[in-house]
Amino acid sequence: MINWRIKKFMRPVGLKSLWRMTRRNWMMKLFCFALAFAVWQAVRENTSFEVMVSNVPVTVTAGDGRAVFDRSTDTVNIRFRGSRDDIRFIDSDQVAVKIDISQHPDRLRQTIKFSPRYVKAPSRAHAVQFDPPEITVTIDREVERVLPMKVVLEGELPQGIQMEQAVCTPASVKVRGAERLLSELEQVRTVPVSLDGRYSSFKTPAAVASTGQPWTVSPDRVTAEVSLVERVATRRIENSYVRPLRTAGDARVIKIRPEKVTVTLRGGPQQIAELNERDVYTYIDCTELTDPADYEISVRADLPAGLQVEKIEPAAVHVTVKKM
Repeated sequence: MINWRIKKFMRPVGLKSLWRMTRRNWMMKLFCFALAFAVWQAVRENTSFEVMVSNVPVTVTAGDGRAVFDRSTDTVNIRFRGSRDDIRFIDSDQVAVKIDISQHPDRLRQTIKFSPRYVKAPSRAHAVQFDPPEITVTIDREVERVLPMKVVLEGELPQGIQMEQAVCTPASVKVRGAERLLSELEQVRTVPVSLDGRYSSFKTPAAVASTGQPWTVSPDRVTAEVSLVERVATRRIENSYVRPLRTAGDARVIKIRPEKVTVTLRGGPQQIAELNERDVYTYIDCTELTDPADYEISVRADLPAGLQVEKIEPAAVHVTVKKM
């Protein structure tokens, strides 16, 4: 009896029976199919937005005692796909690729295909394409070296100012990285320190230029100390005539002894070298000498801008004022 029921149940269904089953409740089945298609289409449209994020940094972790010596690329371009909101919230500064290859420390050279599981992004969008599609990494033994620091300077000092020295505190830092890589490294540099507008010595914090490097450094900030000095030159102008400065219409007789003086000037080396002696005007102020008499008057000098009088010899002259 049981075998008969099983055989009846397992009997092949004919085409006519299948057609009758298909026609049964066909309106409901058609509605369900249309609804499923509409839902699928809506989901597809809402998750088909794409955006390309360029130059995403790639970090490779090699494990204890190992370091990355070389790799085929430092960045990767990633195409993300997702809903409009998922794409909108992707920030290129917050996207990164982190690959851990410490599970295979014996493999000194590995090629890893980029995968969404390596991508760190603050969004539910999915990484669907990578350019380049893979990265090749070479591993070496990790070592630590103590290397000197060098201050990198940029910009121009004002005229007449020169740099005497630039040092870092601390003078050296600890660097960790691949042995073959560090064996070729002689020093570590700071990010550029500007000299524009600097007239005197100064100290300023400076970051170590380690961003994007395949090694780490400690500490990552130092103090740059830059010593500046004024760059000056001197020049003697001999036999410079001393002229009387008068008021308009002054016809008195003014006799100056000695008539000539020596002027020592100081200023920038280039300006001193290019100075024309005729541009140095030495004089005495006679505008307040109202009475005929003998006077001792200090000698003054009118100079081009940027120059200073260091000495006038003699500093004062004998002046005799007489009426016409």
